[in-house]
Amino acid sequence: MSATARHHIANLLHTYVEIADRKDVDAVVDLLGAARVVFPAARSADPGGARELFGRLWTDPAPHRHDVSNLIVEPAGDGLWSARAHYTRWVLRPDPELHTLGEYALLVAEDGWRVRSLTVTRTWTR
Repeated sequence: MSATARHHIANLLHTYVEIADRKDVDAVVDLLGAARVVFPAARSADPGGARELFGRLWTDPAPHRHDVSNLIVEPAGDGLWSARAHYTRWVLRPDPELHTLGEYALLVAEDGWRVRSLTVTRTWTR
């Protein structure tokens, strides 16, 4: 089952960063609206809070790109899976500039493969 969990969680995580790179607030609310989302300076736990959080987070019109690596998925009991991964965020102004190094931590329910929580930390930011 761990290969199946890893597959689904990798898809969820990469779907999230694809949405983030498009700065698509409607899509992120669909994906994470019911989840507990924690950033260093903001959080949400419902669709309205997610809309406000990501709407504020993605106001800068400069395009950006996230790259994800070092995904580790582990059982968390009771049909839950925990995952963590590293990310880099590049800002394209127009040349790529490394802006952020950080980590994602997720808790995902096996039933429906829904994200229960996403915590985003920043190790370094420009």
